[in-house]
Amino acid sequence: MRRGFGERLGLPGALGPLPLAPLVTEYRELTEAQTAAGLRYAGEALTEPQEAADGSAFISVLDGVALCTPRRRRLLDGPALDALADARPAHAPVLRLLAAIRRSDPALLRRVLLYQLLPLLRQGATGLGLDPAEARVLTQALPAVPVLDDRQRKAAESLARLWSTRRLRGCDRAVAAVGPAALYADPWLAAFDVRLHRHLDRCDRMLAEAAADPGTAEAEARYLRVLAVAADDDQAVRGLIRLGTAPDGGDSGLTARPVGGGAVTLSWPDRPGVRWRVLRDGPGLDRPDPVRGAVGAGGAVCAAVDSDPPVGLRVRYAAFPVRDGQPTGKPFVSRALLVAPAAEDVTVEDGPARLTVRWRLPRTASGVVVALTGPHGGAGRHTLGRAEEHVFTDLEPGPYTVRLTVRHPSPTGGTVDAPGITASGTVHAWPRQLTGLTAEPGPVDGVRFAGHGGEGAEVRLVVWPEGAAPGPGTELRADELPAPLPWARYGEPGFTTPDGPFAGLVSAATVLGERALAGPGVRLDVPGPVGTPRAVREPGGRVRLFFDWPSGAGTVRAAWDGGDLTASRSRYVREGLRLPLGPGPARVTLQPLAPAERPGGAASAVPVRRAPVAVDVPGEAVVRYRLLTRRRGLGRRAVPYAVEVSAHGHDPALPLPAFVLVHRGGDRASARPRHAEDGTELLRVDGAKLAAVPLQTRALPPVPDLSRPPYALRAFLLGDGAGAVRLEEPALTTLVVR
Repeated sequence: MRRGFGERLGLPGALGPLPLAPLVTEYRELTEAQTAAGLRYAGEALTEPQEAADGSAFISVLDGVALCTPRRRRLLDGPALDALADARPAHAPVLRLLAAIRRSDPALLRRVLLYQLLPLLRQGATGLGLDPAEARVLTQALPAVPVLDDRQRKAAESLARLWSTRRLRGCDRAVAAVGPAALYADPWLAAFDVRLHRHLDRCDRMLAEAAADPGTAEAEARYLRVLAVAADDDQAVRGLIRLGTAPDGGDSGLTARPVGGGAVTLSWPDRPGVRWRVLRDGPGLDRPDPVRGAVGAGGAVCAAVDSDPPVGLRVRYAAFPVRDGQPTGKPFVSRALLVAPAAEDVTVEDGPARLTVRWRLPRTASGVVVALTGPHGGAGRHTLGRAEEHVFTDLEPGPYTVRLTVRHPSPTGGTVDAPGITASGTVHAWPRQLTGLTAEPGPVDGVRFAGHGGEGAEVRLVVWPEGAAPGPGTELRADELPAPLPWARYGEPGFTTPDGPFAGLVSAATVLGERALAGPGVRLDVPGPVGTPRAVREPGGRVRLFFDWPSGAGTVRAAWDGGDLTASRSRYVREGLRLPLGPGPARVTLQPLAPAERPGGAASAVPVRRAPVAVDVPGEAVVRYRLLTRRRGLGRRAVPYAVEVSAHGHDPALPLPAFVLVHRGGDRASARPRHAEDGTELLRVDGAKLAAVPLQTRALPPVPDLSRPPYALRAFLLGDGAGAVRLEEPALTTLVVR
């Protein structure tokens, strides 16, 4: 096969200088695409992996880029590379970029592939799909080629992109990073350096002319011409900023204002159809930096936000009018601004003899100075780290002023103080805290509250919602307190009791004006009162008591002269309350007891007694009666003719019920009358007359039925007090006659 190139010179003679920089603008996209495709270098996309492995196809790069087989050699131009991209979708992005490079300059495709092959061959890589003869020649030539480190390779690969965007000063720095050895070994790179410095020399001459004639329109024109050649010339940019700065150093059309979070807002007049580029510059910056915050136009004013300014430096902002990325005139320039964000969200709260100051620090702050000035001058100055709270103590009542100065580290060394922020606060007179609270139950009923501390303040006794009582010493506002308990009074000598039952925590609070301090508490257990008691006598001198069970009571104790008895609610509901009082009059007192007063009851709450309720039980009143009879007829039958009625043991001050004797005869005489209306009334003795004459005999009316049995008689007590008087009846044989 004819090689067609170097056949007389041999491959070593045809090799020539090897590239040390790709010098193509698409190189970054090419490396990203080949990395995504898993290729070591772009040339692997030209052959199939199997073909490269068995040698049935390989590439040649020394005499132009060609795809070779044992019987054929085919140069790869743009259309051929496009056809390969269509046939190999997995490698299409790489192949299309190679086609674009080939169309821009055929020599650049060879240069790019050689640039990528050299480090691989130096590492001893195999299976690259390269002509074996060319691989041997390149390997033999490697010792004479300078080795670039990662920093030099990165600089070499950036040259073409920097040149295409007219960043010639960046190109100059990249060439310097590549080093003179690479320029000597790569003629293309050396030619690039010559062309670069020819442009930069012209820029330097124009800069020198502008510096020799500052402040004129000609100087502005020279700076703009420099930027038209080298768009990243910092000296020309700073020259235009100097020309746009106001003579007094203030704003020249652009206003810069610090805002929250350390950002800076910018605004300047808009011009129709003009695009803007905003830069910041200052003594501590190596070069003017673009502002990356949002830029927008609003009517006749443009606005921008520098969200991340360099903290600790004094900077100026400049808004350049640009066209196609190139400045077209002097910028609007701001005054010099010290970037040092101040503290935010400053609050001052007072407490007993103290002020608590809180603030929010900027993220760049290294510390803060807090100074306090009081009614009599300076009251304290403290230098803190990144704290966001400080408490001044032992302060007299009166107005105070707090000044916070945030400190930031400066890039030039040392610290820079932000503008001070002032806030005002007043130390008010606070009440003294109540240090102890006691609840003393009365001997009979009620409770008395006493304690220690709280001098000069009002002490309120309140009840908080369950679980919400603040701890002793908690600072409160008076309007935050619950309403005072109307029955609980602190420090009074008498004992008081709530109207109804109470079980809970009584908390104390000392109040002075609008301020209050929470104090201790004591838990009470107060049962409710006994309701509507009444007594009913039963035979045998026993008395049954009826009443409404008091709410919250564990037990009720009944006491009388000569004894007492305690009943639980379950026993009262099940059995009632019966007392052995005897037949005489008595007074019974009913007193509810709190659960803690029971044997084994809980001791966490103070049991408070409620005044007992008295029930006067009159003596056992008894009304007795008997029939007086005489014998009549042949059978000498006993026929009633009168009734002897007597009253015993009744209270003369209380009325007796009426005594009524009822008759039932004829067919209905088989059963005694069941009530006063269940028969015919024979006799009635008023209670007042019976009380006046406790023993009297009343004649029965002459009723024929009394002489003709069968019939039945029965007496009843009717009217007020009938339930409290026992009626004692005679033998049944005297009342039922058959």
